[in-house]
Amino acid sequence: MPYVNNEGVKIYYVVEGQGEPMIMIHGGPGTHHEWNGYVQYLRDKYQLIRFDLRGNGQSDKPHDPEAYRTTNYTSDIIAVLDELNIDKVHCWGYSLGGYLAFCLSRDDPERFLSYIIGGNQPQEPTEEVKEYRKTLDEKVRKGADGLLDHLRERGDNVTPGVEDFIRAMDFKAINAWIDSPDFFTKVDDHLPELEEPFLFYAGEDDEWNPYPQLLETSKKMKNAKAILFEKKGHTVHFEIGIILPHVLKFLESI
Repeated sequence: MPYVNNEGVKIYYVVEGQGEPMIMIHGGPGTHHEWNGYVQYLRDKYQLIRFDLRGNGQSDKPHDPEAYRTTNYTSDIIAVLDELNIDKVHCWGYSLGGYLAFCLSRDDPERFLSYIIGGNQPQEPTEEVKEYRKTLDEKVRKGADGLLDHLRERGDNVTPGVEDFIRAMDFKAINAWIDSPDFFTKVDDHLPELEEPFLFYAGEDDEWNPYPQLLETSKKMKNAKAILFEKKGHTVHFEIGIILPHVLKFLESI
């Protein structure tokens, strides 16, 4: 199995396809499999690099919150690119992965050709979102039952396979990254200076409500566009027929 060791933390990754490289950053908690539905549509034109974030999937799962600083996440991703001898890539992140894409644009902008970011935003969270996150964190601290309750309340289709997947998670690791010293803090000061193209998207009914901030951020940037999907929630990312045409149009315009 392909792993890269980043200062003692092993990161699992898979590579598929040919063409310009693209790194795909999943949400959390989750795994690289969240991107499975997109692979068949992209692998003929892009070299797709998927991986499991630290604390998730087949990557190592430290139990120390300090291990989950955003700079550790971004260095994991750069370590994967270095292992593959890839200099510059397109970056696509959703939810937690979207936030980390903003962090990559802060820490290593020279390594990226473009950014596609959905379901998250880089500004200071609103009080409403802070309260929502606090409630969600309290549920997740209860372990699998708490997270499953949240998904069912949100209206997700929690199949037996999904439940088995969640019950197999390492919730000590998940709660450690919840307690990261700088998770979901403001990361937008650098964005107006960047030349690279950005595509933002979000659902109108996303409980994290990122679209207003994404739209505001895009207006301050040199080359950014924000798309709103009406009557869609946080899981719009998995409606491939809705998302993919916008992404392909964006990539073809670069």
